[in-house]
Amino acid sequence: MTRARRSRPPAERPGLQGERTELAWERSALGLLAAAALLLFRHVGPGVGRVALVAADVGLALLLIGYGRRRGGRIRALRTHPDGRTTVPDARREVLGATAAAVAIALGTTVVIVLRT
Repeated sequence: MTRARRSRPPAERPGLQGERTELAWERSALGLLAAAALLLFRHVGPGVGRVALVAADVGLALLLIGYGRRRGGRIRALRTHPDGRTTVPDARREVLGATAAAVAIALGTTVVIVLRT
């Protein structure tokens, strides 16, 4: 007779999900920093608007790094429900907030470029 194989609790299972999550958020932050560098060094648009957009890009990049660290920590601290399901808290708020901020920065960049031409 075969014995049912019991899986180890999530805390004992090795996994890289938390690290992959942090790296994904950090890649997004790196993209924003690249956009900020292009705005700063390519001299696009008026000075004050350009500097404000660069500051917004850098601020959002720092926020994304914070989100990534927090999400990675939450994934590493998985919750097991009494019925045996393992869940991770929803990231909807962070994703929607980051998306809205990135869209606002993109629109601002577009306005600065259009005003320059």
